[in-house]
Amino acid sequence: MQKIQINNLQLWQFDSLRDQSDIKHFVTDRNSFASEKEFTLSLSSTPDKEEVRQNRRLLASAMGIESSQLFLPSQVHKTNIVCVTHNTLTNELMDTDALITNESNICIAVMSADCVPVLLYDFKNKAVAAIHSGWKGTAARIVEKTLHQMHTIFGTTGKDLIACIGPSVCQASYEVGEEVIEAFHIAYGKNAALMIEQPNSKAMLDLWKANKIQLSDFGVPKSQIEISDLCTVKNNNFFFSARKGDAGRFAAGIMLTK
Repeated sequence: MQKIQINNLQLWQFDSLRDQSDIKHFVTDRNSFASEKEFTLSLSSTPDKEEVRQNRRLLASAMGIESSQLFLPSQVHKTNIVCVTHNTLTNELMDTDALITNESNICIAVMSADCVPVLLYDFKNKAVAAIHSGWKGTAARIVEKTLHQMHTIFGTTGKDLIACIGPSVCQASYEVGEEVIEAFHIAYGKNAALMIEQPNSKAMLDLWKANKIQLSDFGVPKSQIEISDLCTVKNNNFFFSARKGDAGRFAAGIMLTK
């Protein structure tokens, strides 16, 4: 990933998406030259709602769109997926953790603070997705469900996708207990090598690998999957981390431009 600046906003971009002429994309940084305050995008976790609305307006402007064209769902760690159009209303994004669209000048984005944001670009059928995949979503295989939804609606296949796994908690920083371990054994099998066992019936979980497995199972070539390798816990100076006690949320988004 590379760090850029647009309109006083510090943003990050994936190498594999930077040169795609039909899209724009971003991952926001917690720091901004536009304000002395941290750049959070979450209305639910930030007391100053107007500050968040202003941040969303600044982000939309950096993407060259109106704030009404920036769609952020109300995330609940489930597997609901919404296909967004210019007519989609805010209340249609409640209890939603993945957005897809094939309409241009609609920016779809998800928020995170350790959970895995995943961006997808179908360069053949001109469609995009933004997915929020925490441990519950990853165990429920939300990426896989989104891919199948894109196949049904847009005709998406694995070979035509660029998939990017964004900044999130890495295995070295993510110790989980028996509930999570059992959920992943059920979802991926005990031989998936997603965990490093720890004392006291705990394990270090690799969410990046689990999401990559879903992409690979759908047929996305390894060369078309980019993992940021940026741990939100270790890089807490750039990204919000719930494990570090942050209330703020950064966003990862993507849009078709034509």
